[in-house]
Amino acid sequence: MKKITRYTLVACLAIIMVGLYSCTETSHNGKLDGMWHLVSVDTLSTSGTKDLSGDMIYWSFEFKLLELDDKSGKYPSVLFRFDKVDRTLRLYEPYLYNRESGDVPITEIDYLIPFGVESTDVTYNIEVLTSSRMILQGPTLRLNLKKF
Repeated sequence: MKKITRYTLVACLAIIMVGLYSCTETSHNGKLDGMWHLVSVDTLSTSGTKDLSGDMIYWSFEFKLLELDDKSGKYPSVLFRFDKVDRTLRLYEPYLYNRESGDVPITEIDYLIPFGVESTDVTYNIEVLTSSRMILQGPTLRLNLKKF
């Protein structure tokens, strides 16, 4: 049996690493990725604020999907596709999250309202996005989220 030289071993490892690196896609979401707690919702027309800091409503961004989840179990989870371009965030194509039976497309906003989402296709202006805080302004609501 031939001895494996150090050079051969290094070359094999390099080929494996290049192969693994070329197969992975990375998110370009920056500070957006992760889990966010919806802490309050402001109604723009009345300047009213609803405090949700005691509720368990979370937005989780990963790659190209957003999961809206109520950790208390009161509301079913929702999945959205999203696009972040510069200072805007578009949510579209919502589905009820159901891995066992298959995700169901949502056409009514009743499932979205508890999460502060106004429409099945909505674009928010990103007013603030730091590693700990995010403020999104939609057509009628301003959403205040805190990184979890």
